[in-house]
Amino acid sequence: MKNTAKTLLGALLISTIAVSPAVLAEAQTGAKATDTTMAKQSNKQNAQDKANNKAVQDKQKSQKDLLEEVNKGVSEGFKKVLEATQLINEGKDKEAIKALQEATGKFDVALAADPDMGLIPIAADVQVTQLLSTSDAVKAQVDLAIDLLKDSKVQAARAILLPLRDDMETRTAYLPMQTYPDAIKLATKLLLQENREGALETLATGLSTVVEKASIIPLSLVRAEAMIIAAADLDKEKEKDKALKLLDAAAEQLKFATVMGYTDEDSVEYDALKDQIKALKKEIKGGNVVERLYGKLKDSFKKLIDKKSEQKEKPADSNKAKANDKK
Repeated sequence: MKNTAKTLLGALLISTIAVSPAVLAEAQTGAKATDTTMAKQSNKQNAQDKANNKAVQDKQKSQKDLLEEVNKGVSEGFKKVLEATQLINEGKDKEAIKALQEATGKFDVALAADPDMGLIPIAADVQVTQLLSTSDAVKAQVDLAIDLLKDSKVQAARAILLPLRDDMETRTAYLPMQTYPDAIKLATKLLLQENREGALETLATGLSTVVEKASIIPLSLVRAEAMIIAAADLDKEKEKDKALKLLDAAAEQLKFATVMGYTDEDSVEYDALKDQIKALKKEIKGGNVVERLYGKLKDSFKKLIDKKSEQKEKPADSNKAKANDKK
């Protein structure tokens, strides 16, 4: 396995987790209780919030770990190329040639270790945006925005819709190792021939081949998955009522994902998850063993999350790639 090194350029925003009305209501029932009861309920709500936060943070860490699979030599070589470009613009051709040769050396070492090396990550950005709301509240906002659009009040509708985000977005820039190193060698040759313009043009062309992949993971589905796992643990401990409330909360998060447009209410996956939650609640109320159903439900959520986070690929913007690398 080739060497890996951290090349993360992230803006990681963690805010309050949205919970279902049922969970919020339960947290508020202690208003008239004794101090001891209130403390217990407060601890329970804190535990719920901590569990939900942990689910999002674990998913974020998983994404970060994935992005850390960067070949060290390739990453350093790419930085040398950017350095050489700047040196050429400053008229320091000798220093630029040296930087390009160092870059080529690092690329050659990487390719010698893995001749079939394809796209290698060189820069990444991870951003988490969470929304504190409910499916009913979001639906009301969307309906209002639709009415505004019908009246041609585009900017007012835009102000309502723009904040409606609840996801983890990952953007990663990849270097095509089957073509990029050859471009650097050609740029070096042109610079040795004192063809500065040709070298800069070749470097710019090489940079334009950088590929950007983007993925979006709906956090409502991550929360729902975490609630299912927590409900399974509670069910094993014979705490049926608590497990049922968590399943209700998971169903609300699933509905929230559809209202936010992250998944389709008419999709096969949504119908399957909704039916599985209903079946699980029925079995719990009947006192039956439901471990198999929990396993199936957790697997269904995992598949839907994986499907929604499939990366879409496009050529990276040259200036954006430079900016990301410098951060």
